[in-house]
Amino acid sequence: MSYDKEVFKKLKRGADGLSNIYKVTLAKDYAVVEGHKGVLYFSNDKIVLRLKSSSAVTLEGKGLSIAASQKEEIIIKGKVLSVTVGEEKI
Repeated sequence: MSYDKEVFKKLKRGADGLSNIYKVTLAKDYAVVEGHKGVLYFSNDKIVLRLKSSSAVTLEGKGLSIAASQKEEIIIKGKVLSVTVGEEKI
């Protein structure tokens, strides 16, 4: 499996249809998480978000802050160094 397909598979899952799909988009100085169900933990070096699929996504980095939050989308500013979904580091 190609790298792109492997990353896509890990970042976007939907076993029970569209209700379980989430998406993590990383850019230079921010990240966007779509499909989250709330903030479980927040600090300037770690943010944990609950996902619809009874799992969580953890973003670790430096200078993290929540720039904007809507119903199911959150924009996180700062330098994201790692993303973990459940127990699987991406």
